[in-house]
Amino acid sequence: MEVAVPTKQFDHYEVESVASKRYSVGEILARMKPEEDNFKEIGPPADFSFRDARKMSDFPRTTPREGPHAYVTVDVFLPPESTAPSVTPSADRKDLENQEEGAQKQPVKYCSRAIRLSNNSIASFDGFSTALQAILDAPDTLEWIDLSFNDLPKISEALLEYKNLKVLYLHANVIDSIQQVDKLAALPNLKTLTLHGNFVDGAKGYRQYVITTIPQLQYLDFSRITKADRDKAGTWKTLKIIGHQKKKKRAATEE
Repeated sequence: MEVAVPTKQFDHYEVESVASKRYSVGEILARMKPEEDNFKEIGPPADFSFRDARKMSDFPRTTPREGPHAYVTVDVFLPPESTAPSVTPSADRKDLENQEEGAQKQPVKYCSRAIRLSNNSIASFDGFSTALQAILDAPDTLEWIDLSFNDLPKISEALLEYKNLKVLYLHANVIDSIQQVDKLAALPNLKTLTLHGNFVDGAKGYRQYVITTIPQLQYLDFSRITKADRDKAGTWKTLKIIGHQKKKKRAATEE
């Protein structure tokens, strides 16, 4: 989403990145309010896959991939000046200027309950919530997030903000600790999860551990969780086979 907004509109704004002390397009867009509409149509997934993104803040600077169905968007506007903080100069403001002579483009947010951020080079969840707020009209309604084929080493608690989340793809990352799965147990509506292609899926008891940790799951790694799966997982938990593996790993680390 390449944003082209007159710079003067931000003269009363201070949107500063804590890490870089510079303006962030995503942080500015995250503060913009969608146009009120009680009859918003829900569009297709916002597809930001294959965008060469290396960090979350790269996504608001790009446009989503075109698909078979048109996106549904809403215009966004700055909040009233009385609610906006003061501004400090920054070179990053240039990201908000349209490079085409005389042209200005109204920033928009996408009306969707699904987003694809797959096949990029994301190695951290830093700025995740801000990026979603900048891209989507109502990120709190998200039901489907695809973060597959990235370089994520951990599962972030930032995902827990999205209580409506039903589908989460995390396959083909570099998650190496099975205990990272524990965080996802707090997502009450999570039904589908993928983790294959991470280091964790080679661990003994991997499938049983995930099933017992997130009992609300119905599908794991594109395979339906059957009653037999749950019975086996329950047996493993009772016998503390998975717990034994944890202790062995901890002992090996201490040595």
